[in-house]
Amino acid sequence: MLCMDKRADLHIHTNASDGALSPHQVVMAAAEASLAAIAITDHDTVDGIDEALNAGDETGVEVVPGIEISAIYGEKTEVHMLGYFIDHHYKPLLDQLHVLKNARFNRGVKIVEQLNAAGVPVVLERVLELAEGGAVGRPHVARAIVEIGAASSIDSAFGKYLVEGTPGYVERYKITPAEAMSLIRESGGVACCAHVAKLNRDELLVELIEDGLQAIEAYHPNHSGAASRFYRGFAKKRGLMVTGGSDAHCLNSDNSTSVGDVTVPYEVVEQLKIAAGK
Repeated sequence: MLCMDKRADLHIHTNASDGALSPHQVVMAAAEASLAAIAITDHDTVDGIDEALNAGDETGVEVVPGIEISAIYGEKTEVHMLGYFIDHHYKPLLDQLHVLKNARFNRGVKIVEQLNAAGVPVVLERVLELAEGGAVGRPHVARAIVEIGAASSIDSAFGKYLVEGTPGYVERYKITPAEAMSLIRESGGVACCAHVAKLNRDELLVELIEDGLQAIEAYHPNHSGAASRFYRGFAKKRGLMVTGGSDAHCLNSDNSTSVGDVTVPYEVVEQLKIAAGK
């Protein structure tokens, strides 16, 4: 494969958080898609990285150790911060992720309690089984809702029960975008704001640059071509790197994407390496 043809998917989830595939299966899917590199960016956990790195050694797919930290700006603006080439054994990072994992578990318990009170007989033990020991997320609850026939699909379960204004909505534990970026950078990683067109808060991006933002994700399944072009120009004007990826969860959902659905040139990986001092 010529260098100019090499592609990378820099936003993928495994069953260490709310994806359907194991880290090994994700790497196998990347190899089948002829990708040169992928980033494992699970929500608030690094538990899948070592397995993915081992699979990468077996297949020749380069695995970028990463993360996606869920942050809240102000009262309710959800901001997802991607970290690339982090040291996933860095203790202060692991300590904070432990806090976030506990908060996700407690949120999951409260969601189930509220659903039960609303007459939706979701069982917590089943939600935990679906999480397979990883961080508990709303997609696990949604899958349990579908299993009992209370919704026809994961998307329907979210719309009926898990978004703001519905019986199962519970606010998440709050960490600020600036705090998330500090964790990423202190662990040796590159801080990137995820799906910026979906966020649609350009003034916030400018503020985040002052706090240490180094890249933005301009290529994403939810971004139109026009949006990607706009944010590519936005990044160039402000000296930011541009990343992209499928945000693959590989779920049985109308909106779920697969590994390799959105990619960027491999040179982006090289740029991230330089920024991370690798």
